[in-house]
Amino acid sequence: MKIILVRHGRPAWDFRTPICGRDFGEWRRGEDEAPLDLSARPSPALEQVIRAATCVFASPLRRSRESAALLAPGASHVVATEFREADLPCGFRFGLRLRPELWGLLARSAWFCGWSAGVDSFRTVRARAATAARLLQERGVHDDVVALVGHGMMNILIARELRAAGWRGPRMPSRRHWGFGIYERNPISLNV
Repeated sequence: MKIILVRHGRPAWDFRTPICGRDFGEWRRGEDEAPLDLSARPSPALEQVIRAATCVFASPLRRSRESAALLAPGASHVVATEFREADLPCGFRFGLRLRPELWGLLARSAWFCGWSAGVDSFRTVRARAATAARLLQERGVHDDVVALVGHGMMNILIARELRAAGWRGPRMPSRRHWGFGIYERNPISLNV
């Protein structure tokens, strides 16, 4: 039995132009609505391992759904909110202009420290990741190989849950766009 955790492809969105902190929320909404950058393709290794998946899960975010459709057009797709990325708090009130990825790093660091400013807290997202891991494991009972085309932070939290349940695989799946991690478990020892 295998569970493949894949990070979605790169969105066609401007990650370079500095923005004000107070504009970070609007920038994030634009990123969520952006289509995939089709010039950045998945690796041959990912294309090969994903072929074995008979069921591919995705989050409701566009970049996840489009990545799943591109990677596995012949597999059944299940879109579930449990796999949605852990949102970043965007309540910055600063006029300081920084690259969006730096605002994201600051927001994620603050989120880990307890600042959620209108988004799910770290504790809530960890509970959602536990539910997501159970969904993958339950589907794995019926399908030998399942995949999730998800997001960086959620994939890390799901991987943590899978490893705690006895699955073997990397401590953290790759956070690169189109990066992935494979988790395996003997079906006899699976307790869901």
